[in-house]
Amino acid sequence: MLRGKCNLCLQVNDLQNSHLMPSSLFKKSRTPGNSNPNPMVVTARRSVQTSRQLRNFVLCRACEQLFSRKGEAYVMTQVFDGTKFPLLDTLRASTPTTVEPEFLGYDLAAAPSIDREQLGYFALSVFWRASVHVWREPGQEPITIDLGTNNEPFRKYLLGQAGFPPNVVLLVIACTDALSHESFYPPSLGRKAGDTTYSFLAKGLNFLMVVGKQTPPLLRERCAVTGQGRLIFSRNCEEKVLQAFHRLMRLHKTP
Repeated sequence: MLRGKCNLCLQVNDLQNSHLMPSSLFKKSRTPGNSNPNPMVVTARRSVQTSRQLRNFVLCRACEQLFSRKGEAYVMTQVFDGTKFPLLDTLRASTPTTVEPEFLGYDLAAAPSIDREQLGYFALSVFWRASVHVWREPGQEPITIDLGTNNEPFRKYLLGQAGFPPNVVLLVIACTDALSHESFYPPSLGRKAGDTTYSFLAKGLNFLMVVGKQTPPLLRERCAVTGQGRLIFSRNCEEKVLQAFHRLMRLHKTP
């Protein structure tokens, strides 16, 4: 334990050895019975099966518990756990309200049991954690994103002092392919062209966040938290996941 200023509440307190990605994702990715049951971690330097997780002294205990209570605990019951994928199962038992060639969309009336507020809170908590600290392990490339002036609106939202940030659109996608179900990776910058796009994957749940003032109205309507229908999507994400892995593999260097 380390004494210091918590990045969220800004109070000096005993800091916890906080995770960037929930420890539950590592536990759900283990394969008991294998000689090495640990998940494969792909970084810009190497691929390795390891139990090591990105952690550092970033949050106090009260803020850790806040993150768990308002989003993480719920979301970890909804991801693929090795046998079941509760959120996707809920969608498949519902009637989609938006049908496109590559995806299906389910609004609040079609799938009311899915807690959009907790999904949104969890997603923004992970993106914010990746922005306020440079996360690194020995021998690996650092992981961080830049939210710039949006850090403070995110922090106030996460503390309950403000509403969902107005310049943010969050898309929540339940992936239907097996590769996405077995995978997770931390937040990264997707592309930058006016608005900025970030994403991360958590055992079948893909969170795509667009930040900017020029976001088209149609895209804003698809936000899971603030859009009129509060849509949740399902689609095959395998190609996107492979692209993410290939980008990392091309960057492999000799340590």
